[in-house]
Amino acid sequence: MSRSGALAQIDTLLAAISDPAFVSVYRGEPLAISGTPVLAFWLTGRTSDFETLGDIGSRVTVMVRAYFRMQDSPDVRESIEEEVWDAMYQIDSQLRSDADLGGNVTDSSVGAATVGYTNMSGGVFRTVSVPYEMELYGEVTITP
Repeated sequence: MSRSGALAQIDTLLAAISDPAFVSVYRGEPLAISGTPVLAFWLTGRTSDFETLGDIGSRVTVMVRAYFRMQDSPDVRESIEEEVWDAMYQIDSQLRSDADLGGNVTDSSVGAATVGYTNMSGGVFRTVSVPYEMELYGEVTITP
């Protein structure tokens, strides 16, 4: 199991989404976005899950977020709603397609997608946020 391998596999899975056609996948929460739609993912937390005599398991949570630039045109706003729905489905489908992230985690689960808006660099973006939780058995070794 590898932390960097898990992140690389998430990147690979998200980059394989073709509908909507994301122009980029960012590893880390973006501070500015030039082109859209884009996907980003970043770590949001880690908790110890359970402990044995020899090791401790953990749960690591990642936030996956899609960004769609809003525009004044009603037609564009309508098409963005379709892309938002497609993004919710595709993110869920891709992440579930490899539950152990190529052997880099023990298991994973996809949380409920939420939709909203965010302001960034003077622009308004429609967002889809999906929490993704990874389980890692025996991540921390207890040394006697």
